[in-house]
Amino acid sequence: MYTTMEYYSNIFPYIYINMIKVGEMSGNLTQSLEQAVKYLEDVDSTGSRLRKIIIPNVLQLLAIIALIIFGVAYIIPLIQDAFAETGTTQTLPEITLWFVDFCNKLMQIWYIPVIVIAAIVGVIIFYINTPRGKYNFHYFKYKMPVFGKLIFAMDFSRFMRAMLLNLENGMRIQDSLEVSKAVAKNYVMLSIIETAINNILIGASWIEPFENSGLCSSMQTEMLKIGMQTDLPEMMRKLVEYMEIDINNLMQKVMAVLPQIVYSIVGVFLIFLVIVIIVPCIQLYMGTWIFDAVDLPI
Repeated sequence: MYTTMEYYSNIFPYIYINMIKVGEMSGNLTQSLEQAVKYLEDVDSTGSRLRKIIIPNVLQLLAIIALIIFGVAYIIPLIQDAFAETGTTQTLPEITLWFVDFCNKLMQIWYIPVIVIAAIVGVIIFYINTPRGKYNFHYFKYKMPVFGKLIFAMDFSRFMRAMLLNLENGMRIQDSLEVSKAVAKNYVMLSIIETAINNILIGASWIEPFENSGLCSSMQTEMLKIGMQTDLPEMMRKLVEYMEIDINNLMQKVMAVLPQIVYSIVGVFLIFLVIVIIVPCIQLYMGTWIFDAVDLPI
């Protein structure tokens, strides 16, 4: 079945194809399908929770940016015209004048920043599409702030589930590693698994590459070591349960930190809006500029 799904790879995601592949090669397709369904539900649940946090705040941010653009393009010129017509000596705040001047200059040379940004994006995309660049990008995904630990935990947990599925169906560790690596798409994870397979061929520990990567916690690697000395499938089953709890804890931390980050960004733009646009409006409607314009005592 997985070969047919590979033919329609534009419909079936990579991860699901490889989960089915593991199930068919291990002889336990039912359990593999259950894992695929559970993974799909977890991804949908995670995406839904993230969207509930991000989308409203992104809309607020876009609304604030639109207000800033509207203020610079329409409101600020009106205030400047009012000051000029009355002959007042008062002027707009320095930061407002600087921002208006900056926007005017930017409009005159708009093509330069567009070309620079396009060139930077093009270089980054080209670098990421190289083998070394893709590896470094995948490593960054595991080490990035906020989301890095969660992404690695989900990938490692998925790999451990696939490996457990193979071990329970009588596969050797080497064959289990070879088949289970199909569920990994991250180049860093794949390189660790390949090193583990090579270690088995030379008689070394297959757990050592995971330990030396610095990505796995000491608890995870110690559980695997204990499993090698006792009952590996049973210990790996406990490891999967432990990692599920760990993923839920990481998800809660992400959900707690992410709103603070988004609120901080929105807050910075909101403060900028108040200083650049709202303050001049207050100065126009509640200030003393009209008295200065007609030389009246304040």
